[in-house]
Amino acid sequence: MADLTPLDILGAEFHRGLRGYEVEAVRAFLQRVAGSMEELLRERGELRQRLHRVEQELVVFREREDALQNALVAAQKTAERTVENAQAEGQRIVEEGHSLADRLVEEAHSRAQNIDYAISDLRSRRREVRAELMRLAELLQGIIRDDQQLEQSDRSSSPQIALLHRRKDRKKEA
Repeated sequence: MADLTPLDILGAEFHRGLRGYEVEAVRAFLQRVAGSMEELLRERGELRQRLHRVEQELVVFREREDALQNALVAAQKTAERTVENAQAEGQRIVEEGHSLADRLVEEAHSRAQNIDYAISDLRSRRREVRAELMRLAELLQGIIRDDQQLEQSDRSSSPQIALLHRRKDRKKEA
């Protein structure tokens, strides 16, 4: 069925029958129907315009949704890569830490061995120095004994020196 317009309704002609309708009442009714139809068509046009605007907004919102979805996916991928990189970096740091710790322990062990060798060497040198000091002490004791003996023997020869001094003094006086 073809669309009726308000003008179609207003221009409609009816044949009269034996007992026909009142022409004025039919015309009044048709004018009201045409006015209603005109209002409905105007509303339909406005609704179509609103529908068109809403569809355009919907397209914009869908584009935004797609952009947000893409941004969310990109952010998620970036976050995953960042986490993976952080984990790899953390693993590398831990491995470097272990390597450094192993190297430090090895160096500490080496230093401890060097210190043990140095202490052993110092103990050995201390024994050698002590033995040398004991020999020196014995030597000094021998010198002291010899000096004491010499002193005792010098005491016995001392009066002769005193006599020699007296003789010298007399010669000077004369």
